[in-house]
Amino acid sequence: MQSIISGRLAGLEETKVSIQLHTGEIKVYPRKELNVSLQWVFDNMGQPVICMLLDGCITDIKPAGQRIAV
Repeated sequence: MQSIISGRLAGLEETKVSIQLHTGEIKVYPRKELNVSLQWVFDNMGQPVICMLLDGCITDIKPAGQRIAV
């Protein structure tokens, strides 16, 4: 099942991504095959992002102003 979430990038590790939701709650999601550079993480930390989830795992992440291909 696919879904899209949005929030602020709170952290990105080797196997998981932390997103601060609009309610202030920080949710941690597993990640699959995300191809983002360390510089991208630094530039977007704390910034609004949109994430594509597939079966509960983040498969794509973009700054909030960009589109995600569904």
